[in-house]
Amino acid sequence: MKKIVNWFIEPYIIITSEWKLLSARNNEPITASEKRRIKELQFFNIMLAAVYTFFFYMFVGDLFMLIRGNWVSLLGVVFGFLMMVLLKRIQIFRYLKRRDAYIKNDETRIEK
Repeated sequence: MKKIVNWFIEPYIIITSEWKLLSARNNEPITASEKRRIKELQFFNIMLAAVYTFFFYMFVGDLFMLIRGNWVSLLGVVFGFLMMVLLKRIQIFRYLKRRDAYIKNDETRIEK
C-alpha cells in the first residue's frame, strides 16, 4: 500500500525538492539571464503540479463514481491514470535530464 501511495505523490516530492534547489540557486550571485531561466523552471514546476493535480482529482473522482456503479467512469479512470503516467515520465526522463544544461546555458542541450 505504501508503494502505491509513494507512486502517486512522487511528482510532488520531486517538485518540492526542485523548488528548494532552484530557490537556493536563485539567491547565489548569477547573471540576469540565468535568473530568468530559473524563474522559467520554477513556473514549469508550478504548472506541472497543477496539471498533475487535475488528473489526480479526475482519477480519484472517477474511481469513486466507478465504485458507486457508474461504469462509464472507467474511461475517466483509465485516461486519468495514463495522463499521470505520461506526466511522471516527462518529469523524470525529460525535465530532470535537461534542467542543468538549461540553467548553465549549455550549447549542446537539445532544443525542444
